Amino acid sequence: ILREGLEDVAQFFKAHGSCRLPLSPSLLVKGIVPRDCSYFNSNAVPLKLSFQNVDPLGENIRVIFKCGDDLRQDMLTLQMIRIMNKIWVQEGLDMRMVIFRCFSTGRGRGMVEMIPNAETLRKIQVEHGVTGSFKDRPLADWLQKHNPEEDEYEKAVENFIYSCAGCCVATYVLGICDRHNDNIMLKTTGHMFHIDFGRFLGHAQMFGNIKRDRAPFVFTSDMAYVINGGDKPSSRFHDFVDLCCQAYNLIRKHTHLFLNLLGLMLSCGIPELSDLEDLKYVYDALRPQDSDADATTYFTRLIESSLGSVATKLNFFIHNLAQMKFTGSDARPTLSFAPRAHTLKTSGRIRDVFLCRHERVFNPSKGYTYVVKVQRDNAGEVTFVQRTFEEFQELHNKLRLLFPSSLLPSFPSRFVIGRSRGEAVAERRKEELNGYIWHLIHAAPEVAECDLIYTFFHPLPRDEKAAGTNPTPKPADATWARSLGKVGGEVKLSISYKNNKLFIMVMHIRGLPPLQDGNDPDPYVKTYLLPDPQKTTKRKTKVARKTCNPTYNEMLVYDGIPRGDLEQRELRLSVLSEEGFWENILLGEVGIRLRDLDLAQEKMGWFALGSRGHGTL
Repeated sequence: ILREGLEDVAQFFKAHGSCRLPLSPSLLVKGIVPRDCSYFNSNAVPLKLSFQNVDPLGENIRVIFKCGDDLRQDMLTLQMIRIMNKIWVQEGLDMRMVIFRCFSTGRGRGMVEMIPNAETLRKIQVEHGVTGSFKDRPLADWLQKHNPEEDEYEKAVENFIYSCAGCCVATYVLGICDRHNDNIMLKTTGHMFHIDFGRFLGHAQMFGNIKRDRAPFVFTSDMAYVINGGDKPSSRFHDFVDLCCQAYNLIRKHTHLFLNLLGLMLSCGIPELSDLEDLKYVYDALRPQDSDADATTYFTRLIESSLGSVATKLNFFIHNLAQMKFTGSDARPTLSFAPRAHTLKTSGRIRDVFLCRHERVFNPSKGYTYVVKVQRDNAGEVTFVQRTFEEFQELHNKLRLLFPSSLLPSFPSRFVIGRSRGEAVAERRKEELNGYIWHLIHAAPEVAECDLIYTFFHPLPRDEKAAGTNPTPKPADATWARSLGKVGGEVKLSISYKNNKLFIMVMHIRGLPPLQDGNDPDPYVKTYLLPDPQKTTKRKTKVARKTCNPTYNEMLVYDGIPRGDLEQRELRLSVLSEEGFWENILLGEVGIRLRDLDLAQEKMGWFALGSRGHGTL
């Protein structure tokens, strides 16, 4: 059917020469490229079309043609997001949003612009297996693969932090549902964006009495892994939370604008925007009755709820299983850490491989990497590649998809007794992996000469970079093994005074020392307003679990404090680690003389934590 339709389109261009696409009058095309056209495996089976640009220097114009979906709702949603982005930019906050064109050409049909150099989260995650949605590294590894240089990767992570924050706010305010991992895309430059807005304003798909979208918005641990640069919270996560809350508060100032614009569309016949209850959803999401501080606390709790939601990952996993039936048998497995495939023909025949040594690494996580010497028939000198045990394991798992186990050597067990990253384990694995790759290279030709193996042993940009550096491992961070009793770090506070009330917003803490046993603390903040002989001014935040860089965004309020008394008071703030039945451990404290602050305006800044003494901004 698609082939017949493409022939009709080709006949149209023969008769008319060129035409303008409905998406934009500026898109002038002169033909269709049949070899680049296909279809997507979703319920509506949308078509992927590629048109030849009239401009000889321009690239082909790729669009999606959908039939069976009311694209007016997509157009409206994209318009709302475009207005949000305009508000943010006018306020000096560029969230680096990707907003594509969409146009309804008739009842239940229309065109959607395709964004180049982008992939769905599902395709990125399933590179790590069907359970890739439960793993933390897929997005970071994919971005690293497409941005091998350190400055490129840092720029991609920065783009990811801003665009992810914008998506979280926009999708929450508009109640966008049906957020499985085929409806979220990521560009190689790090920009994240959402597609397919068939359900919004909280009209989630239901399985019986259970909502499919149970989290406030999609924010998963693999996204947090990219932001933090690892599996532990970092100061970059503070920046992400601040961006989300700032963007949310800027949109809240324009609540009436969005309610009025959506209200104008009540009579247009969009099923999910038909009565005042749909407008009330947006009103409740924006909470115009709250102060900025209360809204900041509220949205911070939403981030925590979304990050802790198992339902989102389970939804992704179920969608992965549902899409497996559409995967063609000719689909070849690829290695998640390799930017492109290599073959015997392009790389040259491998004559021998030998695992020379293991090296301690500290970035992106602590562990060991294995240096493999690769000799080829057509190369005058050998090459060295560095691979982790997990990457060897991925190679073996992908080979098992192509070949029966009888043709493959047995792979070393990943389970060990004791510390799995210790020196002794690394040495043992070195010997086992050496035997594994020797048998792999000397296996049957269809195995030894397959593209997966030649891709695995082809140098990556990181291998070329490591070849010119000193392999001596870096020492651990200075904060890694601080002894009990050491204090340090900084706390970010917002302090304001109004109507005899002192407001202390505890925002973030960064750089807390680990405990004596090397574990991360369970920190919380406790404050007193001195002098306080009866200890009636004690206030506490919630406890953050296992982190040296917690986020709180909690408001601590002292009521009935006359301005005259304020000059004589001192805020004593302590950060402690909750230790259950044992005595809580002091991680740092700071004293702030309120007379030193001009509380006519809100004061916000970082205060250094120490053992005793007075803090300064």
